[in-house]
Amino acid sequence: MYLIHCLHRYLREIKVGRKELIVMNYLTIFLLATCLQLSAGVYAQKVTLSGENISLKYVFSEIKKQTGYTFVYREVLLQRAGKVNINVRNASIQQVLDICFRNQPLSYSIINNNIVVVKEAAVVAPPAVVAAEKPVMAKAPPIKITGVILAENGTPLQNANVSEKGKLNSVITKTDGTFTMMVEGPQAVLVISYVGFDDKLVPVGDQTELIIKLTTTQSPMEEQVVVGYGTSKKATVTGALEPVANKTFDSRAVTNPALALQGTTPGLVITRTSSRPGNEDLVMQIRGATSINGGSPLIVIDGVPVASQNAFFTMNPDDIESVNVLKDGMAAIFGSRAANGVILITTKRGKGKTRIDYNFNARINTIGIKTPAPNMQQYATMWIDANKEEIKPNYWGWASLDNLQKMQKGQEGIYHTDNWGDVFIGNANRFDELFATRVSQQHTLGISGSTDKTAYRLSAGYADNQGPLATSYDGRKQYNLRLNYDYKLTEKVKLQTGVTYQKDITSGPSSGLRMDLIAYDPPFFPAKNPYGEWYANFNTAGNRNSTAATTDGGRDIKANDLVRVDIKGTAELYKGLEAEATASIQSNQLRLDNYQLTVPMYQWDGTPAEEKINPESNIRAESDQTLYQNYSAILRYTKTFGGHRIIAMGGINAEKSSFKGLYAYRTNIESNGVYDLNVAPKDYVEGNGGRNEWGLYSYIGRLNYSFRGKYLVEMLGRRDGSSRFAPGYKWSNFYDVSAGWVLTNENFIRDLNLYLLNYLKIRGGYGVMGNNVNIDLYDYISNVVIGNSIFGSTPAIQSAASLARNGLTSPDRTWEQVKMANIGVDLVMLNNRLNGRFDYYKKKNDGMLINVVYPGVLGGDAPQTNSGVLEVKGWEAMLGWHDKIGKDFSYNVSVNVSDSRNKLVAYDGAILPTPGLNQAVIGRPLNSWYMYKTRGFLADQKTVDLFYDKYTAIAQGNIPARTDDQVLRPGDTRKMDVNKDGVIDQNDVSFKGDAAPHYTFGLTLGASWKNIDFTAFLQGVGQQYVERDGWLAYPFVTLWSNLNPSFIGKTWTAENPGAKYPRLTIDADRSKWNYLHNDFMLQNNRYVRLKTLIIGYTLPQTLSARAHLEKVRVYFSGNDLWEWSSIKDGFDPEQGANSVLNGYPFMRTWSFGVNVGL
Repeated sequence: MYLIHCLHRYLREIKVGRKELIVMNYLTIFLLATCLQLSAGVYAQKVTLSGENISLKYVFSEIKKQTGYTFVYREVLLQRAGKVNINVRNASIQQVLDICFRNQPLSYSIINNNIVVVKEAAVVAPPAVVAAEKPVMAKAPPIKITGVILAENGTPLQNANVSEKGKLNSVITKTDGTFTMMVEGPQAVLVISYVGFDDKLVPVGDQTELIIKLTTTQSPMEEQVVVGYGTSKKATVTGALEPVANKTFDSRAVTNPALALQGTTPGLVITRTSSRPGNEDLVMQIRGATSINGGSPLIVIDGVPVASQNAFFTMNPDDIESVNVLKDGMAAIFGSRAANGVILITTKRGKGKTRIDYNFNARINTIGIKTPAPNMQQYATMWIDANKEEIKPNYWGWASLDNLQKMQKGQEGIYHTDNWGDVFIGNANRFDELFATRVSQQHTLGISGSTDKTAYRLSAGYADNQGPLATSYDGRKQYNLRLNYDYKLTEKVKLQTGVTYQKDITSGPSSGLRMDLIAYDPPFFPAKNPYGEWYANFNTAGNRNSTAATTDGGRDIKANDLVRVDIKGTAELYKGLEAEATASIQSNQLRLDNYQLTVPMYQWDGTPAEEKINPESNIRAESDQTLYQNYSAILRYTKTFGGHRIIAMGGINAEKSSFKGLYAYRTNIESNGVYDLNVAPKDYVEGNGGRNEWGLYSYIGRLNYSFRGKYLVEMLGRRDGSSRFAPGYKWSNFYDVSAGWVLTNENFIRDLNLYLLNYLKIRGGYGVMGNNVNIDLYDYISNVVIGNSIFGSTPAIQSAASLARNGLTSPDRTWEQVKMANIGVDLVMLNNRLNGRFDYYKKKNDGMLINVVYPGVLGGDAPQTNSGVLEVKGWEAMLGWHDKIGKDFSYNVSVNVSDSRNKLVAYDGAILPTPGLNQAVIGRPLNSWYMYKTRGFLADQKTVDLFYDKYTAIAQGNIPARTDDQVLRPGDTRKMDVNKDGVIDQNDVSFKGDAAPHYTFGLTLGASWKNIDFTAFLQGVGQQYVERDGWLAYPFVTLWSNLNPSFIGKTWTAENPGAKYPRLTIDADRSKWNYLHNDFMLQNNRYVRLKTLIIGYTLPQTLSARAHLEKVRVYFSGNDLWEWSSIKDGFDPEQGANSVLNGYPFMRTWSFGVNVGL
């Protein structure tokens, strides 16, 4: 309760808003009431037990079932115990144990969640009676223990750790597995640990010589995994399923779980273009591209697909129990939405005794790699250098040669210009003005537990994730509340419920942080004049003051409210036959408020400028509501006979989604401080609305067969019917057939040394999955669009209501069907210390929906047809190792690598490649780069003349005739006539690679020593071709744009003819000729990034117990702390080609956190 009080007080101290504080007040009351209700069960869980002449072993098993407590004892002790007669209801554990141990030669003690049973110790009276308030029991003298530690097969285990529980007393076994040590007395409990074996607790009792056998640690293949509409042991899985490590979300200072998954799973590629909270532009892809129409994985939480990905992006990471990724035909159980893979998420549920967990972290966010910007001196130098080779130098306006030379010397002050009068010029850095260090925070509180009839887990979370903007708040606040409650109605009927509430509020400048404006701002105009007014630079460029725009230009506020209710009932109808029914309702409401305010601008002398930011203020409001419903009924039958095991599942699933949206817009806001539609006049008003709905009905089934754990077969299928298609095309079938062979269950393998080979499985499968991306709801019927068309210039008829046909119909289109074949190997070796997986796959989308190109006389948008074909090939590999050195140090290493390559095989109306990025070229990957091939630079005037003589036309780049003053000059790029037609044009471009990331990898390093733990995670890309875009992509994209200082010293001059880049030129057309879409501008963007670094320390239990706490752990962690990139142009390697135009630079995050359990 004290923690809840501290959380409430802390929220007041950090000045949480009044509305948020009211919410937290109610939440605090709710949590307090829940804690009071549950706290009584922490150490006083109730037991109901009845029986005559029953064994202690049976009593122990019943208590464990009802309370979660584990008994530790030696079998020989129970042989001496008598039978028990008992009849109690809702009794405490201690009451039950006192009854059972009455008149027994045994005693017990409760240590945490363990009940240790030992031989009854005699009480020895002290030689002299000393007056005391309470009788004192004599302490038994230390005793000497000898023993041997063996494996299950009797092999002695060297270097096994033997320690006395709760004491700083331990030894290591010798070569023959023997050990000798002194312990406190018969009540001592030994703890034996050895890599590859389960830890074992051994009560000493009256024994002095021990023979202890350890059980081999459960193989990773015995892990239970979620497979869609059910679970399975990983050992019996025959497809490409990848479980994500449970520790992935531990101590990660992230509020978006998807960011924690980046690089963790081979084949799962997650990219982002910004670090702006709530606007990271995350793109998730499993096994590369599937369609030209794009697509992302289906996300399923607790067995039900989410209505939108935002439900996953904003969920509390502490609520996640497991994540499993379906990558091949196994995903076909989800039918028409499975082609891009499926991510299965399971949330935590209550188990064991009542437990309270509180997690907190505070994060410091700073900009990592700043977008490059020159200072005033560098800018002026580049201008002067760009005019050196010009026939007619371009010095005019403020950029006169005299002004530029003064700027070269760093002289700040008033500069005279011919066209803008007097202006102030001095060093100014927009990035330093706009970005600052920010502090974010995150709190989560969880209460969980179980009894013999119920299980519960209640969690609450709050996070304030701030972006790096210094001028105003730009971030996202998240509120999470989840209650999972399970109830056992009878021994055969169970009910699971889940209620979720998620709210996120994203707030920032009305137009976002325009990185393009920052990149466009010259580096020598301050944001304000001496009077504290926003400086207009040179009058007509007022809108380029990005500091003013982000400070006073208005706000954009987006609020999402998600409510989800899940109910699942299961009933055992007959031995092996189970029925399951599920219902889920998800309601998502989005509210958007955007207002743009007019910002007056001023000249340096205080004179009002002609230009303003947002000359016409406006306000926009939007409201969207989506209601998604999912219902399913399933029968599941399991039968084992002889060496055969059959599991059959069949059922139906029905889904419905309805959407309703409203939009309103007004101009000329007349209020300062109150921003609503009512404070704007009705001079110009826009309004719109819309609604739609869709439905999906499905039949699902799966059959699993195994023989003696050696031979595995799985067949699954789904038949989907959708409202999106015309009658006759609504239904489609999706399926998968796979098989596996577990070689290590064969006798001829078992006869080998299993220390080297613990598990080996070969598997393969073929499946057909659907893709519903880019399929509109009503394209199969003819529909019209209502709007206002423009007719002439007469005001009375300029805008009139109109109806227009919305393109041609596509009555015969249907699902895209993706066929995938997969083969793989699962391997566990060296006493379960080494594990690995490898998969190779092919997939083919031979019914890809495309817009066929027709002649313009068609008179409307062309319909879609299933006539495209895309082929994909790829592979994935993972290798992991864990081991222990000595008694205190353990470590683990894991690496994964994957690659995917696609090729467009057929595309009706295919377009010839053009310079730059091409989405669709037959025979090439999607998003292929086509670049001009170059042969250095034009060395001198003679080379320039020969170049003009050789080619009859130079169509690219708008190069003037050779008689013009602005002709090509020495140092300009020499392009090649690839097709030898005497003309340099777009037909001379060549394929140079594609924009997709290849050879994606992740590397995890972990270690622990005593109470200290360490984790490092690196992620990267081995190949990704990028040509930068935007104002800073190359010098002088436009005349007045900012410049990238990374080009300084690397461009051609007469003194530097072997430079990497061509000469600088003021002329924008020749800059394009020199740089844009030339082969040397395409770069391989290889990089590796330190995604996560965590160092934690867990307080010794003896210390935490003094504060009545079960666990206290403190940690320091960091995200995106370091990166290496093969491109040295000043941009973050992960932001891709368009990093200049949108998105924040990525942040480095340092965080401090604490985990408390009680």
